[in-house]
Parts: sequence; structure tokens; C-alpha cells
Amino acid sequence: MKRTLLLLCFFGSFFYARSQSYFGFRDDNYAGIQGVLFNPSSVVDSKYKADVTVFSASGTVQNDLYGVNFMDALDGNYDLAKDATKNFKSNNRGNFNMDIMGPSFMLNITPLHSVGLYSRVRSITNLVGINGELVDEVNKDQDVSKSFLFSGGNPNAVTNSWAEIGAAYGTVLLDRDDHFIKGGITVKYIMAGVNGYINGNNLSVAFTKNDADPSLSQYTSTGTLKTAASYDYENGKDPKFDMTSAGVGVDLGFTYEYRTNCHTCMGNRYKFKVAASITDIGKINYKDLVENTYNLTGSISQNDIDDADDIFEFFDANYTKTASRKGVKANLPTALHINLDWNIDQKFYLNLSTDFSLVDAKKINGTSIANSVTFTPRYETRQFSFYIPVTYMEYSGTQVGTGFRAGPLFIGSGSLISNLFSNKSKASNLYVGLKLPIYQNYR
Repeated sequence: MKRTLLLLCFFGSFFYARSQSYFGFRDDNYAGIQGVLFNPSSVVDSKYKADVTVFSASGTVQNDLYGVNFMDALDGNYDLAKDATKNFKSNNRGNFNMDIMGPSFMLNITPLHSVGLYSRVRSITNLVGINGELVDEVNKDQDVSKSFLFSGGNPNAVTNSWAEIGAAYGTVLLDRDDHFIKGGITVKYIMAGVNGYINGNNLSVAFTKNDADPSLSQYTSTGTLKTAASYDYENGKDPKFDMTSAGVGVDLGFTYEYRTNCHTCMGNRYKFKVAASITDIGKINYKDLVENTYNLTGSISQNDIDDADDIFEFFDANYTKTASRKGVKANLPTALHINLDWNIDQKFYLNLSTDFSLVDAKKINGTSIANSVTFTPRYETRQFSFYIPVTYMEYSGTQVGTGFRAGPLFIGSGSLISNLFSNKSKASNLYVGLKLPIYQNYR
């Protein structure tokens, strides 16, 4: 086996990881049910009498270790280890986020009350505290590698996927002269999917190269490592949704608008809008999680690595293991969202939105989003919108994207422009959706 097995020992390979969402589009006043995902108060006083989403999906991947030239990568011969720019640190980070919405709708019952119902599948994988310098050394061919000593620190990785059915309600709280306030709540039934984590404590690894016989080269390590999953990964079981485990989640949101009371503006009555919400309050109860704790203090040879058939056989043969099965409560990725929207003219807007995780990414089995701040100039009409989101992402720096909404179709990316023109992009985001809008009538 290759030396990379040692890397898998520290940072794992058993995650069922698939790669916030809807950059630019979610701030559109015609975002409909997609806007409710970030602030449930947007369900009421909408631009739609009803909004039916057939399907939508958004995926994001980002890191601070590898920078990729996407145009070169498309030719199929791109080698990440050789061709990508690298930023090896002692605490590299990465994040993968997939969000798929199935059939969903929102309905304006009266001018003061609205409801929504949606189906959704989500997956988040977060990695922090990964020693990129160790990754680099372990990935090198033995012929060019040298002896080294690195602290692995306290790496932490978690993946969590689940399905949810959400019911949203929104109402107008104040409508007086120039001031308008609305509030909303979403209650979600959570169906558990796949949960797993890897957590290291005070890890270190030293490599002593044997030039005469590389197979006798020694690895000496210290520390402990926890590996866990909601399925029996050690015995080769495939990941699957755990239909016996479930949970409940809640979103809360409010919106204030300073209005000009312009009744001839096709519904664009506000001059300035401030919205705030907290999403994903709650936990998922996994009933039968398998957790193994390994004491990694000891020495192994290159032969020990080469003779192992898989990572779990290698662990069990070379380190002391404490195994357990237990129920755990995995948190949802609780986050605070703040949105500022300025209507410069009837069709032109400037938007500033922020996403802040309220979960410590270093927490064992702590599912969290990556923090981000997005500035978006937007052109918006009833049938068409166009936007250019500029986003600072916590793990990957600044990304520039673009997108549009044309009637029932919306397509966009939070990183497309950066991916096309940068030779060291550290993030990629793409989303697409199809809906059946029924617009409000304005005099």
C-alpha cells in the first residue's frame, strides 16, 4: 500500500461526503420558497400569490489548501498534487455543502398571513485543523521524502446528511406609514441520514527514513484518534439513511422595511430593508453510532503499512482500540443570517448578506457552516433578474460569481467568474432550479 494510508489514519476516508447556497438569487425579491430557507419571514408579503418549486439544487466546495485552475482541470489530465497551487499550513480547512430541494410551495392566504411547505435533502462536511504540511510530506514518493517530525495537533472532521420537511408561517406584525415589519417561523421534521466524525487529540508523527532499505523506514506517533459513523463502516457496510432516527428543527426570522408607500412601483415599496434570522435550531438523534478510539502511541514500519489490506485492518493490527456503540445527538448547523437590501432605483439594488455559524467547528461531531459575507449588485424585474455576488468565504477567500432568473428558471454560481479567470480558485459553487410562479397583481 502507498504511504497515503498513514494520512488516512489521521484524517480518515470513510466519510460519505458529497459536496451557502443560492448566492445572489436568495436575496432576490422573487426568490420565493428558496428565500424562506434563509429567513422564514420572507414567506409573507411576497411578490407571489403562490410559488411552486419543481426542483432546485446548490453545491459548494471550498478549502484553503489547494488552488485550482478550473480551465486546465476541465481537460481531464489535471493532477491536483502536481498542478494545483498549494498553501500548506498546520491548520488547513475545507467545507463541502450540498442542498437539494424537492417539490415545495408557498401560498399567500391573506395579505397578512402566508404559509409554505418544502422538502429538502442536505449534506455538510467540515474539516478543520488539518496539518497541510503533514499532508504534503506523506503524499511524497519515498524516493524524494526525507525524515520529518510534525505535530498533527487536534484535527476535526465531521459529515452530516439528512432529509427534512419544513412548514413555514409568516405574518405582518406592523404596517404603519413608512414602517413595515413581518415575522416568520419554520418548523422542520428531520429524518436522519449519515453522520460520522474523526477527531484527533495531541497528535504527532515522526518519520525516520531508512536509505538502505526504505521498507524498514519507521513512523512514530503519539496521541489518540476517534473515528465514528452512524453505519457499520468497519465491516464494509454501505452508508444509508437511518429511518429510525429523527429530530426537530426550527428557523426564526424578522424583516423590517422602510417604505416609500409608492403604489405604482410594481410592488417595490421599500427603499431599505433589514432582515435577520437564526436557522437550524435543533438536533438529530442517532440511535446506534459506532465509535472507535485508538491510542496511536507507538511505532510502525513501512512494511506494516504495505501489508495492510485496508485502513481498519491497519488500525486494529497496530494500535489499541476501545470500541463502543451509543446514541448521539448531532446538532444542526445553527447559523445567524443578516441581510441589508437597498433599492437604489426601482430595478436596481445593492445587497449585503452575512452567514455566521453559531456552532464551534472544532467541536466533536459539531456540524457547522463556513462563515461568509456577500455583496451583490442586482437588477430585478418581475420576469428577470441578474446579479453579481462577490463573496468572502471563510476558508477560501474572495469569490466572484454571477447568475440570473428568467421566469421559471434560475441558474447561478457564487464563484463562476473567479473559476473562469483565476488560476488558483479555492472554491466552486453552482446552483440551478425550476419553479412555477404565480405573481401578485399590482395596480
